Amino acid sequence: MLKKIPINYISAFVIFIVVILWIFSGSFKNDTSEETVTAETNVEELISVRAKNYSSQNKTYFLTVRGRTEADKIVLLKPKTTSTLTYAIDKGLSVSKDEIICELDPENRLAALDEANASKNKAQLQYDAVKQLADEGYRSENAVATADAALKASIARVEMATNEVENLKIKAPFDGFIEDIFLEPGDLIAPNTPCAKIMKLDPMVITGEVTEKNVDQVNLNQKVNIKLLDNKEVTGVVSFISKSANPSTRTYKIEATIENSNGTIREGLSADMFVPLREVIAHLIPSYLISLNDEGDLGIKILTNNRVQFAEIQIVEDTIDGLWVTGLPKDVTIITVGQEYVINGQEVKVQMLN
Repeated sequence: MLKKIPINYISAFVIFIVVILWIFSGSFKNDTSEETVTAETNVEELISVRAKNYSSQNKTYFLTVRGRTEADKIVLLKPKTTSTLTYAIDKGLSVSKDEIICELDPENRLAALDEANASKNKAQLQYDAVKQLADEGYRSENAVATADAALKASIARVEMATNEVENLKIKAPFDGFIEDIFLEPGDLIAPNTPCAKIMKLDPMVITGEVTEKNVDQVNLNQKVNIKLLDNKEVTGVVSFISKSANPSTRTYKIEATIENSNGTIREGLSADMFVPLREVIAHLIPSYLISLNDEGDLGIKILTNNRVQFAEIQIVEDTIDGLWVTGLPKDVTIITVGQEYVINGQEVKVQMLN
């Protein structure tokens, strides 16, 4: 017959069982609470971003040509003879065609013209007399020919003397602006010495250079938009396209002319020429949305079913209002706030902006 187990052993065993049950019950509770915390943490890890819907628009793609303004004509006025300068117009004046710019001392040229005219009158009288006698049969045809030759020679001397006098006046070859006067009255001037510099400012010419890739896209008589340094915008027409490339830069010179009847556009100003090439479908977006992916490609972050997607883009034009870009769907949702904190493929919370 079994011995009776002491009561203190039984109490110790019961306490042991209770402790074991308590320990295991605590472990299950901790596991459950940890799973709950983890689940709650996963929910909280979804980053909130703000986004806005953008739609594409028709946009004219322009080729931007950096250039400058040039006068249509620039001429250094030089005399055809040598003499002393007696008159010069003031620089900075607008002049008309054939207006006298500089004038030289006639010296003995007026006397030479008087002498030539007198000789011509004498020769004319001699010729008339010989011709009359020949008609009456008293002089030969040879005498008439000699008198005619003398008359023509005297007429030629009158023309040469007249030209010498006319050459004393240096006139404007076109309507223009006197940019500079190089001599003062009293200075000796020769045919290789310029008296003045005159510029034709209407029309004004905008010159620039385009690459060999783009030169075939520019056409003569094509209208172009021109933006000057002071943000003034005018319309011009392509008037020249070079057939020969610059050997240093491999670029081709093009020119466009613009109206400048009031002379407000100065020569030598920086100017941008915008040549329309083609129509494209593009989006206008703020420039701060642009980012790079790991490969260094240019793009922006868009949303598809609340997931981030990196979309590559190409910039068409940079304007004050933003960037015109291509490469996006017609209607697209773009992340505008928080794009720097999310990566491609990540799910996010989205707050849409108007």
